[in-house]
Amino acid sequence: MKIINKLLLVSVTLLSPLQVLAIDINQATLCTTTSWKAADNSAKCKEKNKIAFLPTSFGNEQLPIMFIALNCDLRFNVSLTNGGAVCIFKPAETIIEASK
Repeated sequence: MKIINKLLLVSVTLLSPLQVLAIDINQATLCTTTSWKAADNSAKCKEKNKIAFLPTSFGNEQLPIMFIALNCDLRFNVSLTNGGAVCIFKPAETIIEASK
């Protein structure tokens, strides 16, 4: 019985930070954008809101990946298709380009 109580206590302790993260997400607001650039989206979208990338043109599969890298809080799930993406908004603050 002591082992079960200890396991229960440890599991509750480890899962508590995840609940705190999820509480801060604003599920009621969706910000939509056609830009993959974080600087463009920061002006109109708020952090911790859902954001949907819906580009005006279809076919460039790199744009949704660039959008995710620059705009998404990767601690949470991301939905990705060939034409767009949805995630929790957290814009990148620093971008370091690898040397060529």
